Amino acid sequence: MASKTPLLRAIAQRQYAAGQAAAKPLQAAASQDAKTTVLPNKLVVASVENNSPLSRVSVFFRAGSRFESSENLGAAHFLRIVAGLATRGASHFAITRNLQQLGANLTCQVGREHIAYTLEATNDTIEPTLNFLLEIASKQAFKPWELSDAVPRLRYELAGLSAPAKAVDLLHQAAFRSGLGNSLYVAKHNIGKLSSETMQHFVNQHFTSARCAVVGVGVDQELLVPAAQSLALDSANGPAAVKPTFYANELRRDIASNSAFVAIATQGASVSNAKDAVTFALLHKVAGAGPSVKWSNGAATSPVAKAAAAAAENEVIAASAFNTSYSDAGLFGAVVAAPSNVAGKAVEAVVRSLRSLSVSDADVKRAKSQLKAQLLQETETGSGLIESIGLEAVLRGSVAPSSQVLGLIDSVSTADVAAAAKKVSSGKLAMAAVGNLSQVPYLDQLK
Repeated sequence: MASKTPLLRAIAQRQYAAGQAAAKPLQAAASQDAKTTVLPNKLVVASVENNSPLSRVSVFFRAGSRFESSENLGAAHFLRIVAGLATRGASHFAITRNLQQLGANLTCQVGREHIAYTLEATNDTIEPTLNFLLEIASKQAFKPWELSDAVPRLRYELAGLSAPAKAVDLLHQAAFRSGLGNSLYVAKHNIGKLSSETMQHFVNQHFTSARCAVVGVGVDQELLVPAAQSLALDSANGPAAVKPTFYANELRRDIASNSAFVAIATQGASVSNAKDAVTFALLHKVAGAGPSVKWSNGAATSPVAKAAAAAAENEVIAASAFNTSYSDAGLFGAVVAAPSNVAGKAVEAVVRSLRSLSVSDADVKRAKSQLKAQLLQETETGSGLIESIGLEAVLRGSVAPSSQVLGLIDSVSTADVAAAAKKVSSGKLAMAAVGNLSQVPYLDQLK
């Protein structure tokens, strides 16, 4: 993840939502809905013609890291690294030269539940460059020497991962173990071991028409449908994902650092229950998702940040609520970054804050306004809009109209958000920590 307020965007990974029924000007700004076509092979095609001078087309597959097995862990990450290499119909040089000659840009994005190949080009060059996008998305060659040449780039990316990113990734592993617990990144011991045959097998299993969506922004639907029909994809459904189970586990990784980065979460809501997912998205804003005004003090309206600051002892601490929803599971909690000498007190204070969240009518009103503004601002950009449409199309099989999202948010009451807060207060916790952990309490010491 309608054109500017798709349902999945409102309730999934980025927790965007739309707010008050009385906000008619914002409703008008999101009035255009996506055109959607489902082909006989179950491939979904969706587009929004917004008359932008820059056109974008994405091919989404339901094939993220959660679908990896023990034999191919890291395949999704490696797919992103090798995107744009030789295909069965074009060499790496031909792809690069032709896209650059036409001023086009190709990117690949990977999440836990999706892989997306996106092409950006001007209106007059999108059609001739579209064939290269289809080649890259459906006719990978995985030549052994090209995979070997990509390994240094893979090592470089892993070396640059931030500690907070590692903590959140480890939190998923602690909470779900396999499936959604699979890392977004290739494990160091698996670098160089993902062969051509392994990669091709992963693609053959998961890159099928029933798990695919072709979406566009600034592109006519009449151009996208024939392009989608020409994709060389099997029509099989592919393997089912591992059903997630939440575990109250912890993972700790000590590294040389003056700081500690801790991610804590309990069970959240999945997007299969739209109202519950929106409710937790609102609770995310109530608990404190960071400042809405750049360079401002987010602690002013954030119980989580206030609790961390009170335990800081004049040290600089960053703390924010954390919420993510997937197709059949979710996590809700907080992420804390603190100097190692006060990290333990900060983590304990944040957990107490999560366990005692109070929700008022004013809090929910503010949360709805913040979520609506964030949603609309993000989807005003072509990149945000196409991601929004694509996620909803590939995971739900349709794109909801804007009015449905607005109505869903309006239906959430203060009592609903308070009930979600109560679930958080009594839920079991999972935890991951990275950095200097000498003062960070263990999970069984947190109440």
